[in-house]
Amino acid sequence: MKHIRLKSVSVLVLLAALTVGAAGCQTQTQGQAAKNESKIVYSETEEAKLDRGMDNQPQASYWFPEDLLKWDFAKDPDAKYNVSTTPLAKQVDKKSLAKVNDTQDPDMQVVALSIMNASTSGNAPRGINTFDSNVFSSWQYIDKMVYWGGSSGEGIIVPPSADVIDAAHKNGVPILGTIFFPQTAHGGKIEWLSQFLEKDKDGNFPIVDKLVEVADQYGFDGWFINQETDNEVTSFDEAAENKGAAKEDKATSELNKKHADLMQELIKAYKAKVGDKQDLMWYDSMTKEGKMDWQNALTDKNDAFLVDADMNPVADNMFLNFWWNTDELAKDKLLEKSAAKAKELGIDPYELFAGIDVQANGFMTPTRWSLFTDKNNKPYTSLGLYVPDWTYFSGGTPDDIQERENTFWVNGQADPTLSVPVKDGEWPGVSTYAVEQTAVTETPFVTNFNLGNGYNYFIDGKKVSGLDWNNRSLQDILPTYRWIFQHGKGNDLNVSMDYTDAFQGGNSLKMRGTMNAKVASTVKLYAADLKLDKGTVFTTTAKASEKTALDLILTFSDGKEETFKGDKQVKNGWTTVTYNVSKAAGKEIKAISYSIESAKTSDVYELNFGQIAVTGKESKNDLSVKNVKIEDSLFDEEESNFAGIRLTWDAVKDDDFSHYEIYRINKDDSRSFVGATPAANHYINALERNDDTNKTNFVVVPVDIWGNRGKASEKITLKWPNNAIPKATFKASRTLIAPGDSVTFTNASSSNTDSVKWEFEGGNIVDSTDDAPVVTYDKAGTYAVKLTAKNKAGETPVEIKEFITVSDDAKGDLALLSSGVKTEASGFTNDNEAPQMAVDGKLDTKWCATGTPPHEITLDLGAVKTISEVHLAHAEAGGESPDMNTKAYSILVSEDGKEFTQVARIINNTASESVDTFSAVKARYVRLSSDKPTQGSDTAVRIYEMGVYGLK
Repeated sequence: MKHIRLKSVSVLVLLAALTVGAAGCQTQTQGQAAKNESKIVYSETEEAKLDRGMDNQPQASYWFPEDLLKWDFAKDPDAKYNVSTTPLAKQVDKKSLAKVNDTQDPDMQVVALSIMNASTSGNAPRGINTFDSNVFSSWQYIDKMVYWGGSSGEGIIVPPSADVIDAAHKNGVPILGTIFFPQTAHGGKIEWLSQFLEKDKDGNFPIVDKLVEVADQYGFDGWFINQETDNEVTSFDEAAENKGAAKEDKATSELNKKHADLMQELIKAYKAKVGDKQDLMWYDSMTKEGKMDWQNALTDKNDAFLVDADMNPVADNMFLNFWWNTDELAKDKLLEKSAAKAKELGIDPYELFAGIDVQANGFMTPTRWSLFTDKNNKPYTSLGLYVPDWTYFSGGTPDDIQERENTFWVNGQADPTLSVPVKDGEWPGVSTYAVEQTAVTETPFVTNFNLGNGYNYFIDGKKVSGLDWNNRSLQDILPTYRWIFQHGKGNDLNVSMDYTDAFQGGNSLKMRGTMNAKVASTVKLYAADLKLDKGTVFTTTAKASEKTALDLILTFSDGKEETFKGDKQVKNGWTTVTYNVSKAAGKEIKAISYSIESAKTSDVYELNFGQIAVTGKESKNDLSVKNVKIEDSLFDEEESNFAGIRLTWDAVKDDDFSHYEIYRINKDDSRSFVGATPAANHYINALERNDDTNKTNFVVVPVDIWGNRGKASEKITLKWPNNAIPKATFKASRTLIAPGDSVTFTNASSSNTDSVKWEFEGGNIVDSTDDAPVVTYDKAGTYAVKLTAKNKAGETPVEIKEFITVSDDAKGDLALLSSGVKTEASGFTNDNEAPQMAVDGKLDTKWCATGTPPHEITLDLGAVKTISEVHLAHAEAGGESPDMNTKAYSILVSEDGKEFTQVARIINNTASESVDTFSAVKARYVRLSSDKPTQGSDTAVRIYEMGVYGLK
């Protein structure tokens, strides 16, 4: 199976005021939320100035087998941030759901193998201060999700990130982690499989206990096993050798029947421990004889992974490879035969998932639906979708992504009632066969239509932050039906997600189009299974460009509908409409719809849904947060103007609790919104210093389901380094020159520097106050350079002794000493991106390494040489995005390859090609160590060329 952003191949393998701070204006809130917030003043949070992840950002987990075997939740500082807070919601029994078209089948299931994060490593468990995120929301069409990840360079056992678990569970969808054994051609190793299948002295599989523990601790629902490591002879990892491990002979172990037997035994051991609490899905790849032979069906060769020889169950279900859909195999009718084979073995055919690879072409993927269903359009098996996140990765604007998602999951008309079977080669929309499911099964039910990201953040309809954000833990249950309208004559509305306006969170649901005066349209939004109690309160918050009657229409279990008039009309401003549903007490709601009637005719009519809330009577809010701690803080190396902060506190345990809001307390006692989360911890990324006090106070505020804010925590204080005095640093165009040559010096001191003073030894000028003086050196020797940075708070000098070397040997250009030399690296993704590619003189090859930084490459010049420069070609030089250019790195040198000395430290590179000069030094080995491989959160380093320059 392909893992992350590679072209697909035929098999699953490697187929990834407000602004009130100045004005002092008090925020106006509505209704009950104003009770305990009436004295609070908000200052609108500004856009982030630093959008990269700080180095202490918690990371979502990933492991190789030997790493997981050593893992200890209590000793992993990131573990608590990876725990889901959302239990798996109850869904309505599919067979009791109303079908909206004739071919929907409640027996058929859908599994989505989804790239929810673009890489295996570097992912914040609950998002960060950037908008970009795969906020998939069509959960109603899938029965389970596999969190698709893993790579030979990062890790092959990958649990879902906490925010994706939260979003899936809120929608009642179980989610599985991935166990990925790559083919050897793509970095796979038999030794990983052997470690995974190893037994202890008592005959148990230690890895099983760890797999169960991870799922239990993090709160997800099982694992998907993708075993595709094949029979090719493979060598041990060169990276281990480079780190000093003993050199091993080539491993000659090959995949065989013993591996298959052990895998079957391991799966049974896993299921014996978890029962029905966790699910295990097997991929049709390895046969029971231990061969890589994709069957594309359930056959005698792979059925052992579903039932053993005694007809005992093994794995819960199987994902069938894609080739049943090819010209070559179409005549074999593999899905029809798979269903028959399943029934013969006593297996539910709908526990088989017919794989369709949609990664490359999405809803343009040619598919033979006539092989998937019988002549009555009844599916033979369930549906397995490989990387339906094409809708996100191929999309442009947020609207484009949403449109693609609707077309893929619903149909081209964005109306599931219009879904019909199509001829082979076309895409009917998943809604043609999949019944819309719902987790709206208990009160309180509150949705603010949040997708889980935003360009802004709103509280009670007021913008409190302009900070980009993503946190899929905050995603709400989005409408079940996309979109079912019954328009009155002349009316026509389209639906989009509005990121510019919201009631709570980041976005609202916008309906826009033509409405005629006093002509009603109805929209069916949610399927449900809610029992109305005597004290049920039903409210809807909305705003409209014209005065609008927004009536509630409820469908009950007997199929009858009833309309409830609102207590007020919706106006051009957020309006909370209350519906008296007391006469329906005791009844069960099966669907929630609305009648929309504009008072005036308009062809640019707009209606925004901000919130739907079905709750009990509002209770007194006694929520409070205690024991807030700053667990860890880290400041940027440049000027200590940005901080990464890990906050923790005691969890609130209350049935009415919704989420926490985190605020910075400003000097004028106003609050600046920092973030929101359902978890009892939060990572604040790249918080900017905003005053000269050298401290920042935070509070954490609990929020209940009605939007009431409880008692804020005690203030917790972050102490910043004192950076009032400037930091002095400089660069030189060249440090190894011939007599008579000139050097351009560049001031690179901190931004709070008001003036500088240079002092030059041996140059044609003694001192200077320019930012970029040019100095000529006439006599051979080594000379010091000193720079003093000054401002009102003080001054800082920096002096480098023997910085400039003047020698007759340095006439002309310096020599490139590293072309084709021997290289070693801490790791690399595959043979085509190995370390030697960084010294081959080409800009169409690169060294690439993934996993947790730092990444290191070491060049052996063959003999001790005099060197003074390193030239690097970063990602952009090779045609990749500027965001992939190496951000921070160090250059180290050694004469013996054992003791290394740092000669250059770069912390804020953005250039596609960099030249780093340093004092001339004797060295044979030159090492590049990258601790910030990109401009953002991606942890893969990409170096297209590394050139070491000096004297021959």
